[in-house]
Amino acid sequence: MEEENKKNRQTIIIVTILCACLFGLAIAYAALSATLQITFGNVTQNALSWNVGFEPGTVQGTKTGTNTVCGEATATASTVSIANTTLTTLHDKCVYHFVVKNTGTVDALLSSISAKTPSSVSCDTSETSQMVCANITYRLTSDSAGLSLLGANNTLVANTGTLDVYLTAEYTGTSTGGASSQNSGGFTLNYTQK
Repeated sequence: MEEENKKNRQTIIIVTILCACLFGLAIAYAALSATLQITFGNVTQNALSWNVGFEPGTVQGTKTGTNTVCGEATATASTVSIANTTLTTLHDKCVYHFVVKNTGTVDALLSSISAKTPSSVSCDTSETSQMVCANITYRLTSDSAGLSLLGANNTLVANTGTLDVYLTAEYTGTSTGGASSQNSGGFTLNYTQK
């Protein structure tokens, strides 16, 4: 029996030591833990604004050719209207310069450009920013010489972004036939939030 009592005492001592160790570890863990907090003061969100458009005003086209008549262009924020234009001989052309501005608080991406063909004439619109309609080639470019076709994925940064856009109408003589009058054609620039 004494042997049994001895084993019981040893068991009690071992259990007591284990409990003391666990209690010590719990205290040590509690001593090594911390709670950190971040709190906000007053956070104000200003409203976002979307304002992408043409610089308003009138633009006179730059002409090439002695009998060329470049009608005056009138630009509002969302549209450009060009008065009657006359191109009489091969390589006559009119070039108009417009500026697209972003005065909003969100970056704007030129996501696509689409052509609207003039009425009563067939056109080749296989190239972005260019269409050839009978003997007239229309181009949207980023340079006044008309060499760099305007492409999508141009970004206008918020508040200050601008893009120079040149519209050229040129008598290129791509088809045979008589005189023609082309009405209601143009291009659409589609901007989206970047």
